[in-house]
Amino acid sequence: MTGIDRLISTSLSHIIKETLTYDDLKVLERKLFFDHGMSIKLSIEHFDKFTRVLKNIPNIDIKKFESDCINKVINIKKLDANYSIQIIEPKLIELILELFGDLETRKIFTCIFENELTIPQILNEAKIPKTSGYRKIENLILNGLILESGRVLSESKRISKYRCVFDKIIIKIEKNNVVIQGIISKKIFDKSSCIKIPE
Repeated sequence: MTGIDRLISTSLSHIIKETLTYDDLKVLERKLFFDHGMSIKLSIEHFDKFTRVLKNIPNIDIKKFESDCINKVINIKKLDANYSIQIIEPKLIELILELFGDLETRKIFTCIFENELTIPQILNEAKIPKTSGYRKIENLILNGLILESGRVLSESKRISKYRCVFDKIIIKIEKNNVVIQGIISKKIFDKSSCIKIPE
């Protein structure tokens, strides 16, 4: 489980690329590829490797750079037992709105808020066709909105269980503004390698 790393990886990699100078970006991309076989986007899910390679760029305050980039994508607040994640980056907001605009996708989410189900269980509970359902679930996994949460034994083979990265999603549409806030459990938050508990 990668916490919310995959969810923010595309947006965060774009911000990193826009923030670095051309020469620094080339050094970072080259070192990530040759040392770890990774793109910037993939390294977001293995953030210790990203940080290690970033040390090769002189005159950069690593902690500040990483924090500033992440804060352009999400805003994190500690709640009592959980965390509130507000989506800031416009393309990530658009992606989530587009996904939630689809009825079958909303049915999938409804099944796996705070539940862990296998893909056949999700399809059965959501009452959606297998063909489109498998495709939509795969898309949600690739975009980091659904996480593998464990494995169960089924017909003598182990299959994955999944759950939503968020326990709750709040979408507010106001004049000239869209606010998307997700409530995430401490367990999932702690699995993320690129975000740290706010002080």
